[in-house]
Amino acid sequence: GEKKEPAEPAEKKVKKVTKVTKEREGHGTGWQFNSADAEGLKFGLWNALHTYKHYKDSWKKMMKRCMTTDFSWELSARKYEQIFEWAKMDPPSQNPW
Repeated sequence: GEKKEPAEPAEKKVKKVTKVTKEREGHGTGWQFNSADAEGLKFGLWNALHTYKHYKDSWKKMMKRCMTTDFSWELSARKYEQIFEWAKMDPPSQNPW
C-alpha cells in the first residue's frame, strides 16, 4: 500500500499556536483549527485546557472578551446584508451565467 506521512502530533501544533496566542494576548475568543474532525476537536480542547492550566491570566481575559462579544445571528445577518449591498454597488464586469 501507499505510505502516509505521520501526522504532526496535536501537542506540537498547539505549542506553535499557543506561542502566537500568547504574543497576541488581548485579541481573540478561542482557537481556530482547520479540520472539522476528531483531530481538530482534540487540537482545540488541548489548547483550551493548556491555556486554562498554564496561562490563567490569559484565560480570564479571554473569558471576559467572550462574555462581551456579540455572537448573535442578528449581528451576522447585518454583516451579510452589508456584503450583499456592496455586491449590488459593484456588480461583476461579466455575467457569470
